[in-house]
Amino acid sequence: MMAEFYLPVRIVSGDGCLSQLGKASASLGRKVMLICGSSARRSGALEKALASLEQAGEEVLVRDTVSGEPTLALVAAEVEQARAWGAQVLVGLGGGSAIDVAKATAGLAPLQGEPREYFAGRGLDGPALPWIGVPTTSGTGAEVTMNAVLIDEQTCLKKSIRGEDWFARYAIVDPLLTLSAPPRVTAQSGADALVQAIEPFTSIAAMPVTDALCRDAIRLIGRSLLPAYQNGADLAARRDLAYGSLMAGMALTNARLGAVHGMAHPLGCRYQLPHGLICGLLLPYVMEYNLPVCAGRYAEVAALLGLEVAGLSESDAAWAAIGRVRRLMRDIGIPERLSQAGVERIDYEAVAHESMSASLKHNARPLSEADVVELLKRAF
Repeated sequence: MMAEFYLPVRIVSGDGCLSQLGKASASLGRKVMLICGSSARRSGALEKALASLEQAGEEVLVRDTVSGEPTLALVAAEVEQARAWGAQVLVGLGGGSAIDVAKATAGLAPLQGEPREYFAGRGLDGPALPWIGVPTTSGTGAEVTMNAVLIDEQTCLKKSIRGEDWFARYAIVDPLLTLSAPPRVTAQSGADALVQAIEPFTSIAAMPVTDALCRDAIRLIGRSLLPAYQNGADLAARRDLAYGSLMAGMALTNARLGAVHGMAHPLGCRYQLPHGLICGLLLPYVMEYNLPVCAGRYAEVAALLGLEVAGLSESDAAWAAIGRVRRLMRDIGIPERLSQAGVERIDYEAVAHESMSASLKHNARPLSEADVVELLKRAF
């Protein structure tokens, strides 16, 4: 089978590598619009980023406007600001929401239309501004993907806008920036990272290069998520999580995702649940559904998660992987059922219909809307 792997992102990684932000930005332009949330200011990450940018002689406009999920309205406001100020470079500093807002702003600010038109399906008709992704959590891998996941609050629709030139010019992955992430954020972003390592591994678009990335990502995340959750100052665990998340992002942008993400988007929008929580909750159920066609892959996942599988049949090892995932999610505070997460009732048919996205189309085992309804009922 022919496959193509594409990732035009220069990745800078290592403890303290945030100091390289100014040098990277100066190679792209002089007027830098930095998008972040309030947590970046509280943690000191913003102060360090500004010091690097100012040392490089950059003119910086700080927009600490991101809180919660990235909305179309927020992106529209940032696009307007970027156009008015004449931004030449965007920096996304924070979790996946801040990075996606910066990415979408970089992609849409130079265009003639308004963000809502492109969200509705208008083709991208121009190049993006250069941008730099600086994650402060380990989860989404958004610093190395070409899509921004946005929510239209008017219609409760959550979907991606993507473009081949929406990749970051630089991804700066500094594990030290993740030390301040609280346990809940560590758990939910880490759960998302594990899903994003496992889903490309079983995707119908998987290829040898993404398989290699997924194997390392599963191993790193599997051994570090619980320690990082229990002790946020565990730098070895934080490093493993940061690099595992990065590798998962590199894999998913080429091999895509699966049913977990297909269902997570409408569930998150309709019931105001954190994305990582939904992903971690749904993962064991989707693994059970995929088991008839993924036993070999899940048996390998079991070994990558540190289980002793010698002497087990392929099926037994696969079931052991599902059990290990379920225990890990429980240990980091992810509820086992949607009803335990505060969802009182689900409009099963509507969620199933909205789940039939590109992510679902790459799932290892095909799903109909009826299959999604049954999965949701089991997870409720």
